[in-house]
Amino acid sequence: MIKYIQNLILFSVFLTSCISDGERSTALVNVFVIDAPGDFDEVWVEILGVEVTTIGTRGQDNADPVFFENLQSNQQVNLSSLILDRQFLVGRGELLVGAITELTLKLGTDHYVVIDGARIPLEIENIEDQNPSLTVNYPLDAGISYDIFIDFEVFRSISSQPNPANGFVLKPKLRSFSRADTGEIAGSILPVMENAIIYAIQGKDTVSSTAVDVSTGRFKLRGILGSHTVVILPFNTKYLPETIPNVNVESRKITQISAVTLRPKP
Repeated sequence: MIKYIQNLILFSVFLTSCISDGERSTALVNVFVIDAPGDFDEVWVEILGVEVTTIGTRGQDNADPVFFENLQSNQQVNLSSLILDRQFLVGRGELLVGAITELTLKLGTDHYVVIDGARIPLEIENIEDQNPSLTVNYPLDAGISYDIFIDFEVFRSISSQPNPANGFVLKPKLRSFSRADTGEIAGSILPVMENAIIYAIQGKDTVSSTAVDVSTGRFKLRGILGSHTVVILPFNTKYLPETIPNVNVESRKITQISAVTLRPKP
């Protein structure tokens, strides 16, 4: 009986050790989509999920990609609504420690835009644009939950067909960032109800862009780091563009800038 109890204790210790090893070998990854809207009332894109490629702890780069499925019954996402702190969870799952090296967004075929209440087709012309990929490098440590973002830049992703009556063409322009090592710029414009495209420019590169929440005048540029120039381009051509230089952003912090009052053109 004593030997049985000893064996039972040893087995329990072994089982606990295995569970602990398993817990130490994986990280939880959440992949979200956010948007930098264009001049549309709504932009609906069918997102099936995201394929995540990793490299293991021993540098193995031949691991099979893991597919995180969009589990929503309706897999269409209104990208135009994903501004400020709003985001859409594409998928989540556990991955072995190591690093994420590639993200591939898997799109469906049912896409459209809404302009002045009218639904207009949005077509993907090239098969490679059906599954746009990003090369990334996100280290994964055991027992940590990571939020990874894919910024779907609508303003750069949609163009007109040669014949405008045929609708628009979707050629996805994406960027990715991790919340763990980037920050944000928050601000607002006046008068309220005016819309604009907001850019964060570093050197000669546009790092991030977004639109204004017209009901509040607020905007937020996410996934950036370091010193940036903020450029505001109003949709309403009665107003002048605005530029705010030397806006510094630190990791995991929000840099708040003063409200900008748009100046009417002379």
